[in-house]
Amino acid sequence: MSGEVYLLWLLSLIQTLSAYGADLSSESCRELGFSSNLLCSSCDLLGEFSLSSIQPVCRQCCQQEAHMESRKLYPGAILEVCG
Repeated sequence: MSGEVYLLWLLSLIQTLSAYGADLSSESCRELGFSSNLLCSSCDLLGEFSLSSIQPVCRQCCQQEAHMESRKLYPGAILEVCG
């Protein structure tokens, strides 16, 4: 399959999947070229590279980042080494 034909097929597949709003499996996401550790903030950047057309599928494959509020912070720590 030539690069241009593959790109057209991929865009068609992405439009079809986003039209149905289906959640994609991790295997499907890998087949579409998205990594398993894709962060949703990365999907927000696609518009800067003229890739807005794949943003809906990116959103179906991404993981939300943990917010700073949910992390418990401590003012310090003491490390003791026993020998």
